[in-house]
Amino acid sequence: MWTTTRSAAAALDRTDVLATLQGHYDLRPDVIHLDGNSAGALSSTTPAQSGTFAGHYRCPRSMPPRQGDDSRPETHRVTNHLAPLLGAEPGEITLADSTSMGLFRALLAATRLRPGRPMLVLGRHGFSADRYLARSAADFVGGELVLLEHLRDLPDLLGERVAVVALPHMDPISGAVRDSAAITAEIHRAGALALWELSHSAGALYVDLHAWEADFAIGCGDKYLGGGHNAPAYSFVARRHHAAVHRSLPQDEGDRAAGALNPLATDFAGTPPMPSISGLHESLSVLDGIPTSALETKTSALIELFLGRVDRNHGTGVEVLGPSEEDRRGTQLTLRHRHAQYLVQSMFACGILVDFVEPDIIRIGFAPTWLRYVDVWEAAEALNTALDEVSRHSG
Repeated sequence: MWTTTRSAAAALDRTDVLATLQGHYDLRPDVIHLDGNSAGALSSTTPAQSGTFAGHYRCPRSMPPRQGDDSRPETHRVTNHLAPLLGAEPGEITLADSTSMGLFRALLAATRLRPGRPMLVLGRHGFSADRYLARSAADFVGGELVLLEHLRDLPDLLGERVAVVALPHMDPISGAVRDSAAITAEIHRAGALALWELSHSAGALYVDLHAWEADFAIGCGDKYLGGGHNAPAYSFVARRHHAAVHRSLPQDEGDRAAGALNPLATDFAGTPPMPSISGLHESLSVLDGIPTSALETKTSALIELFLGRVDRNHGTGVEVLGPSEEDRRGTQLTLRHRHAQYLVQSMFACGILVDFVEPDIIRIGFAPTWLRYVDVWEAAEALNTALDEVSRHSG
């Protein structure tokens, strides 16, 4: 998508079927958020709703009790909104305290569903907390954690010792989207279970856990789902595993009673902050009825526009690390430049938020919900200007 002028980008906005979504987010007019892969924009009604929710529980007798002051209805409302974005049923999803703890619980559950298989496989390029808790899960069951460096090495690892393979749907380095259905099928043929991390996918890409035949999934609500900082995480367990998962974990009498209704309520829930759950509900309601295929189509178009504007500056030393043209694009572009920190600072001075990763990486996240084509055009122009400045001083 080679868009040479701002007016051409504005024309794309006028025909964008998702254009009205931007008005539902709390955005400053002088800031362009291209860091949704770190923390997304809040819906405009989230702060007020979270305050209202907190006020009710601070003075619970100031108004009629809400179903006996039970907070579970809030969780159910969120999972009802979240399920279509994941290609799942509401009863297969629960909210959790953190993605890393969701990973820990899912890995333990997987080892119990695959007894006699001591090996847990985890993608290497995730959060350090994930690696720590995955290693803790392996130690807890007397097993072994193997960190997968490259996806091409997976076939050599799979075998009768592997209980579960946990991978991100989007490659965190290249930004390419993985063929989760094909990879899950390969994992299943080896007798293992598949766990998908969706933090950088849900709310911006096509996700269908049922079509993939995924066993487990985890993710957070603070990125493209728009829940903001401290948003709850979520866990998915395929319904076919519910009974076995619930039987495999230690229970007290209260757990058994709650688990009879929904095994995930006791086995995977944790204790997320209730005001944040209420806030996430507001953000997810913005996406009601939006096909995830439409979200991915716009995400890809935004990236194509950006690349079309920046490609002419390859001579200035900027390297596009991914995704490559033959890959299915995710939500993120990864650029390398020896003056990356200066480039990021220059963009920040123009009100454009991107991520800098030492020593020379720029990560740019493209949200189909709160970004316009004009925003992406302006961000590319700001980067071009900074690249030209670097070239002049380097020359």
